[in-house]
Amino acid sequence: MMMNKIKSMKSTNSKGILSLIFLFLFFNAAPFYGQSKIDSDRYTIYIDKNQAKKAQVECILEIRDSLLYMSEIGANQFPSRWAHFVHDLKAETMSGKRINIDSMQGAQWRIHSPQGSRIKLSYTVHLDHENFKWNAGVDGAAYARDWGVFYTGRSLFIVSGEQKEKLQVSFDISKDWKVSTPWNSTDLSNLKYVVTNQTALLNSMFFAGTHEEYVIKREDFELIFALGGEDIIQQKQSFTSMAKGVLDYYIELMGGVPNPAPDNKFKKSLVVMNTSLQTDGEVIGNNISILLEKNADKMSQLMARFMFAHEFFHLWNGKSFTPQGDDCEWFKEGVTNYYTLKSLFHIGYLNEQSYLGVLNSFFYQRYHNDNGVGKLALIQGDQKHDHWGLIYCGGFFAGISQDMIIRSSTKNQKSMDDVMRTLFQKYGGTNRQYTLSELMQLMSDSSGKDQTAFFNTYVSGSKRIALDHYLNMGGFSAEEVDGNISISTKTDPNQLEEEIINGFFGMN
Repeated sequence: MMMNKIKSMKSTNSKGILSLIFLFLFFNAAPFYGQSKIDSDRYTIYIDKNQAKKAQVECILEIRDSLLYMSEIGANQFPSRWAHFVHDLKAETMSGKRINIDSMQGAQWRIHSPQGSRIKLSYTVHLDHENFKWNAGVDGAAYARDWGVFYTGRSLFIVSGEQKEKLQVSFDISKDWKVSTPWNSTDLSNLKYVVTNQTALLNSMFFAGTHEEYVIKREDFELIFALGGEDIIQQKQSFTSMAKGVLDYYIELMGGVPNPAPDNKFKKSLVVMNTSLQTDGEVIGNNISILLEKNADKMSQLMARFMFAHEFFHLWNGKSFTPQGDDCEWFKEGVTNYYTLKSLFHIGYLNEQSYLGVLNSFFYQRYHNDNGVGKLALIQGDQKHDHWGLIYCGGFFAGISQDMIIRSSTKNQKSMDDVMRTLFQKYGGTNRQYTLSELMQLMSDSSGKDQTAFFNTYVSGSKRIALDHYLNMGGFSAEEVDGNISISTKTDPNQLEEEIINGFFGMN
């Protein structure tokens, strides 16, 4: 059969041979051809280090409706929101014909182009964000440093429609610069990327410059550090060692790497750390931005590490298993604080004295001085930004109290760790969410005692948590006096008390 085909080809003229060759190449190269055509939205970002405070963006978008828009999250202080920083916005058809665009309220524009058409869009983003006051800090927006520039996806990208997948982003930057992103690279230059979907694009961040990058891999998960500034670089070993220790502690505790819902799958998390005038931090999507005060004191150093460890634990408690409503924010945020301190003790960054000291001097003080304590219930999670002391610290103390109840009731055979692992195993990798009643049942099952009264009093109710009472159930001597809590381990604890103390500090 093959010989007959060869003989047939030999008998044709050169034009026929070329036609056959073309058909052969076309059909055998179909997968490549399909990849090279424009089948998803594409963005190219141009940044010149000599004009670093301007980013030129060119993109090809499929128009899904009549609107172009930027993220609705953040930049509330400007009437035009993120569009305040957008200049020279232009749109053309693929053949180069100008398309009219009308500005609308917020970061939105109406575009006069048929649905389903593809357009060319270009605009410039001015990196002037540090000239303004930001309620959550500029670490959640964009900023420039001598060694590069930081952008969040919400501060840079204009999109069309929803539910788009596999968006392409490429960079054209100065030769001595590199880019750190949470996206998957599609070439060896690490300047071309594919982004899972629009949500991941807008909830992302990147740093472009001469910073240092460090990657920690565990199974199929990557933690990417982008480190900039002399102070940060000098502490590179300290930060990366801390991150490895915290990561390994969380993986061992939970029984695996983060396992988010199917519609929010991620295998990479970016941590951007740069020096600044003051310490601050923010989590966006699955990524963390931290600014550390130059020559920071010990408390600022601790806060920077605490912010990282806290936000990182949210990849499990908050991303892999999520609450159905605001009534569980105390658990998501407060119990995360508990495991944050445990992780920092576990890796040796905190000792007993500093652990208990920060519990009183920071968390207890914030709780004691929050005017919502005694008036609002922990389940009022929609109040967490106005009542940090109530939700974050009160939730922390509720978690400690339940841990002490479970450990003392089961002779330390079970603990809050079992509750966390159960939630991760049940909900990790699914779109299902846990409820407040399920949390109560899990803690009742773990302790072997009905926790309805505890929840009615301290969680659904507004009574102040008797933290000293619950700590004294373990191997502690605790007393709340005049707005302070004095905590120490018992001088001569018995074996069970010693085991509970170790559990409190994250050592078993």
